[in-house]
Amino acid sequence: MSLRNRRIDTEWQLLEALAKANRSTFAAISRSEDEFRIDMRESPAWVGGRHERHIETEHAIRYDYPRYYPSLPLEGYFVRPIFHVNVDPATGFVCLWQDYRPAQTIVDAILITRAIMSGSVANLSPEHRMQQDAAFPRHESDVLPMPSLTLPTICRPLPPSRRTGRQRLTSELDDHALRESDFAISDTE
Repeated sequence: MSLRNRRIDTEWQLLEALAKANRSTFAAISRSEDEFRIDMRESPAWVGGRHERHIETEHAIRYDYPRYYPSLPLEGYFVRPIFHVNVDPATGFVCLWQDYRPAQTIVDAILITRAIMSGSVANLSPEHRMQQDAAFPRHESDVLPMPSLTLPTICRPLPPSRRTGRQRLTSELDDHALRESDFAISDTE
């Protein structure tokens, strides 16, 4: 078995543990050879265009594992694109990684996806802007309330490369289920 296949098997185990700990959020998960599909509920995001947008709380997302994974990052796609500056309105591709590291996992991808869905993060670099008419919320009150996930011990995401007061290294964490809010994903550059 190749490193890639072992890694994808491990990713699936992480996703199963995360889904089991958050049954109200993960309606279904499925796996094919190079892709995971997640049906999420209780996860608000704007859909539609600038003038006819509305909030939906159920979304289908696929995560594709490229041929040279983990050297290349996994890719995320909304089956029905959401209204966000970093989501392609035609394909549903979501720009997840500002600074990808091969040690990042499906858990990191899901946490970033949910932060994008809520509108709490965006990569505003011109090359990452896929919906030019999608404005990034300027005030915390504009961010959609995203219910936290419980993170089982095996699902600890990597801390972002830059530390702030809210971030903790995994070696500093207790061995108990964590909340999604224990990890900051707040870069909006």
